[in-house]
Amino acid sequence: MAKTLVIVESPAKAKTIKKYLGNGYEVFASKGHVKDLPKKQNAVDVQNDFAETYEVIEGKEKVLEELKSAAKRADEVLLATDPDREGEAIAFHISEEIKNPKLKVARVEFHEITKKGVDHGVHNPRKLDENLYDAQRARRVLDRIVGYDVSALVWSKLAFGLSAGRVQSVALRLIVDREREVEAFVPEEYWNIAVGLGAASPPQRAPFVAKLASADGKKLEVTNGEVAGKVRADLETARYKVAKVVRREQKRNPPAPYTTSKLQQDATNYLHFGAKRTMQIAQALYEGIDLKRDGGPVGLITYMRTDSTRVSDDAIAEVRGVVAKRYGKEFVPERPNVYKSKKNAQDAHEAIRPTSVEIHPDSIKKHLKDEQYKLYKLIWNRFVASQMTPAVYDRTTVEIDVAPTIAAPAYRSYLARATGRILRFAGWLQVTEGQQEFAGEDESAGGAAADGGAAAPAPEATAAEAERAAPGPSAEEDSEALLPDMKEGEALAVSPPGVITDQKFTQPPPRYNEGSLVRELEKRGIGRPSTYAEIISKVQQRAYVEKRDGGAFQPTLLGKFVVDGLVRSNLDIMDPNFTAQMEEELDAVGAGSLKREQLLKTFYKKFREQLDKSKKLAPWKPEAEKTDIVCDECGSMMLKKWGKNGWFLSCERYPKCKATRDLSDARGTAAVRETDISCDKCGKPMIIKTGRFGDFLSCTGYPACKNTRPVPLGVACPSCGGDLIEIRPRKKGGRTFYGCSNWNAEQKCEFKLWQKPVPVPCPKCSAKFVTRTAGKKAMLVCATKDCGFKQEIVEGEGEDGAADGTATPDAAAVVASAAPAPAARPAPAEPTPAARPAPAEPTPAGRPEAAPQGAGAAQGAAEKPARAVRARRTAS
Repeated sequence: MAKTLVIVESPAKAKTIKKYLGNGYEVFASKGHVKDLPKKQNAVDVQNDFAETYEVIEGKEKVLEELKSAAKRADEVLLATDPDREGEAIAFHISEEIKNPKLKVARVEFHEITKKGVDHGVHNPRKLDENLYDAQRARRVLDRIVGYDVSALVWSKLAFGLSAGRVQSVALRLIVDREREVEAFVPEEYWNIAVGLGAASPPQRAPFVAKLASADGKKLEVTNGEVAGKVRADLETARYKVAKVVRREQKRNPPAPYTTSKLQQDATNYLHFGAKRTMQIAQALYEGIDLKRDGGPVGLITYMRTDSTRVSDDAIAEVRGVVAKRYGKEFVPERPNVYKSKKNAQDAHEAIRPTSVEIHPDSIKKHLKDEQYKLYKLIWNRFVASQMTPAVYDRTTVEIDVAPTIAAPAYRSYLARATGRILRFAGWLQVTEGQQEFAGEDESAGGAAADGGAAAPAPEATAAEAERAAPGPSAEEDSEALLPDMKEGEALAVSPPGVITDQKFTQPPPRYNEGSLVRELEKRGIGRPSTYAEIISKVQQRAYVEKRDGGAFQPTLLGKFVVDGLVRSNLDIMDPNFTAQMEEELDAVGAGSLKREQLLKTFYKKFREQLDKSKKLAPWKPEAEKTDIVCDECGSMMLKKWGKNGWFLSCERYPKCKATRDLSDARGTAAVRETDISCDKCGKPMIIKTGRFGDFLSCTGYPACKNTRPVPLGVACPSCGGDLIEIRPRKKGGRTFYGCSNWNAEQKCEFKLWQKPVPVPCPKCSAKFVTRTAGKKAMLVCATKDCGFKQEIVEGEGEDGAADGTATPDAAAVVASAAPAPAARPAPAEPTPAARPAPAEPTPAGRPEAAPQGAGAAQGAAEKPARAVRARRTAS
């Protein structure tokens, strides 16, 4: 019988799809990319139309052999990788590896992992889209070129081991620019003035509060207590008369179903999930959850990387039926609600929605993890709400003439205004379960209410503007209640709480959190749905920003230095408008209207000119400062210097005297840092904490889950592919060494190094990493026997290698760009003192005393303290 091989990315997705396809199909998973650009300079041939040299990713050889073997047994291969540019690239690389003239190969897309979605994909195959692949190739080459060359620039101008990326550097600039606005902000005093009013004569009615709006026909702005006191005196004895009463109906239209950015924003604001975590949970919901029915897993949501608000006719028909059945026919609009996608939306996929609205979140709660249930419920509620009728309010606005009666009043006349509203018909709010504001509500068809009475402020509004617009708690401008019946010309009198004068101060613009940063990136056209989470992850991994309480981003001093240096270098890549234009050009490549080579040539020519000029600029680090502190070792004076781990003191007689002293935690490193690593016991994200033995990974589920792990050094074990960690022997005086994290796995790995591995490829033999030797002269040395590569670490370089995993310049590029000619080599690098770790909470009972050093291959060396990090384990 003919066999069809279906290749997907994820093993979980393979399991779900196999259930729907049956016996005539074999389903295998590629487990992501199988080929990539190697980490060496000649991976991209700039002179030959930017031709790439792809290599099989280390550790994927076995997966690729399984795919080739399965392809030999098949008559047809369906490449069903994710329906985006990355998925298209994976499909192309697999097709190249399994190429056979007799083998029929086609591309299929699964937009939802359901019986219907899988059948539709299988029965609608297409050819591989070369334009989409070219767009992915162009992005990959751009990121490689910029990452290698700009990182080398940062190394040479600031500190060894730092890195920079094409889009991430722009995002970092946004965070730094906002921080500068916060630092420069000067609060301004203002006063909200209101008065409690009631009927001047029987019958008595409930009092209400009116806010002062104008004086002598002009908008009233009170900026000091003296004027506020005079106005208060005017109001306490004034005559009040109703000038105008306006009653109207106000509608609040539902928001569109979720796009990727809007989901990330609401997940941040309401569920407190970071963008990366949100996408990981959504990926699991898309790939399939076992609901203990239908014989296996079922996909619960459609593809989660999209910028489209489009929804299929079938889905709209289904949701309208569910709304009528669950809430009533009055909640179903006469015609389906239609939402416009943004101008630059690719519109390749539907909006994010449940694959079946019949599957209510509460009906499957017991089969979902708590985080899955919360996110699925958010998606389900939003999609159902998007196809419901508007919420309807009765809104009443009353304008009141105020005539002072005292002699010599501050103003001759005032106008006060009170607005109240009451919800008459819940409409789509019936399904939102208390959620008040919704990402993108103002962008939906019709916006908010047609008369502009939106409940949620526009996203561009700063906190200062919102504070200015919103009155104090006792002088509300728009109360959620109807005002009492009043007639024009009716007299009113001051009633409790009387005249209210609230002193206020304008607030600085809020720092970005993950949700607002995604919103800003989307607004500016920087990045695409599949990149937002990665962008935010990178700026944190590199220790250029830290999270404050509440999740707001604050740049570290290191992050500011990097941004300031890159901006002074006049590189186009630091211009948000340029980056947005580049995204549009990549879209044009994907659409086939622009050639990949043309885009890259145009970019590279100008980029090289700017880079060459920037190399001639002065170093970016601040000059050393004299202090009155005496060196403990030689009695000379100490200098205040900056290294990538912060400020420190160094003896002015260096290198004859190498005494240093730490200057507190000037770098601002947080005691707790987020990572992309999931707990291998409960699946929750792990964070980096600092204990008495250094850094370690701790599960965010603590104390329910007490799992801890060493933090990987960012170097894969050459023996088994595990993570290398630093190991401190139990025995006192034992020698620290570096071993594999799989030392206690079933297949015990005994790999061991005595020198610290650095995630920088050897420029001589292309080994995946080099090691750092200790001693008077710190050296980078290749660990490969008979290679012989050695390179002294020169002034400005730190203890750790670079590496954010995606854009790391190789050692040869760094040495060439960072070090002067041998004859002019400066004195050996001054040792940077160990970064002082932040105080950590006591290690809970039962936790191993682990001291990890980085967060996997993606953990930038800049994030790691120069201090050696330990992982306790008995040395064999």
